[in-house]
Order: sequence, then C-alpha cells, then structure tokens
Amino acid sequence: MSSYPLLFSFLDKVEGNKFLARVAVHGRLLAVEEDGAWWTYGVNPGGLAASGPTLLEAYIAFRNSLMEVLFDIATEANTSYAFRARAKKFFEETNEPTRLDWEDARQQVRSGKVTIDGMRRETSEEPRRIDIKIKQKLSAKDNATDARVSVAA
Repeated sequence: MSSYPLLFSFLDKVEGNKFLARVAVHGRLLAVEEDGAWWTYGVNPGGLAASGPTLLEAYIAFRNSLMEVLFDIATEANTSYAFRARAKKFFEETNEPTRLDWEDARQQVRSGKVTIDGMRRETSEEPRRIDIKIKQKLSAKDNATDARVSVAA
C-alpha cells in the first residue's frame, strides 16, 4: 500500500439562492493505492473520500464530491452569508487521523522513499483554505482555470 500527500487547488463557481459565488479551494488530501484501486481521503476538507481505478479518476471523483457538497450547501443557504459560513465550516473540518497519515506520507516523500513520476513537488505549503467571493457583477474576466494537484514534499 502506497500513500501520497497531495495538495490541490481549483477555482469554480457555485450558484445559490439569488447569489453567485466564485470559490477557490486550496486543500490537502491523502491518496492511497490499495488492492489495485486508488482512494483519496480529505484532510481539509476532512469529511470526504472517493475512489477510482487510477489516481486521476480518484481525484476527479473527490473533486466532484466536494462540488456536490458545495452545491448542496448553496441550495440550503438562504443568503450568500449563510453559504459562505457553512462552506468555510465544512472545509475547515480536519480529519485528524488522515492528517497524521498525510504527515507520515510527506516525510516519506521528503526522504526520497516515495515518488510520483510526472507530478510537481511542492516543498513549501501555502495555507490550506477556501476563499469565497460573492459576485455582484458578472464578467467574462472572472473566467479562470486554476486547477492543480501536486505532491507535498
């Protein structure tokens, strides 16, 4: 069983009840290869896990699950303020056992015992966070693709 400490970032839009939010997510997850399948376990956000036959498919399933949660929060929120508060609370929940496994996996990467070919290594970790900006005016300049996944080293 191999474990990989991953950092991920992406930018997306979430539509709610009379609001549109631009959501930037900078999170941590632990990718684990078990019995020919890949699992991705959230550290931040800590309440998610997903699987797939490849690491990429497991990450895509994780990201889709995260977006579904954000869409559900937006559907239930009466205001943009309620959405922001609930989304931040969800994201900031840390899965403590997975965090410890993530730290152990990071040490394995740092020592050179574990590598992922073709994936960028990040030696400095920017703060994990979710940034939510409620859009007052809609503009094409807000379109962006900021998706990335890297191994924490």
